[in-house]
Amino acid sequence: MNLRKALRPILIFFAVVNILSASLYSTLKNMGLDTDVFLVGNLFICILTLVSFWMMHNGLQSKSTAGFMSSVYGSFIIKLVLAALVVVAYAQWKGNAMNTPALLSSMFTYLAYTYLEVKGLLALVKKD
Repeated sequence: MNLRKALRPILIFFAVVNILSASLYSTLKNMGLDTDVFLVGNLFICILTLVSFWMMHNGLQSKSTAGFMSSVYGSFIIKLVLAALVVVAYAQWKGNAMNTPALLSSMFTYLAYTYLEVKGLLALVKKD
């Protein structure tokens, strides 16, 4: 499997989430989900996932175990810490007006992106 095929599920998931969120915008708003917050969160998490994927892909090509381990741990830690910082910053900015359903939905997409990232990387490893 090549790199483009490994990234395809991540990009398809991003597009599907955006299309569904845009088409169900009013319905989601009526259910209490701030769709704008969710869409920004989806974009941010997708970008984090792509950067993390790139870091881990480079680690897979490393000749040393230390290089591989530092890229894997680094990508997971950077992704997790940046996502947590954004949540904390959003909570501080909004205070009691924070939209919990949008945050919980974004957390779900974080898990889905992480699953797709690991699945794509495993497919690249199996190729070799």
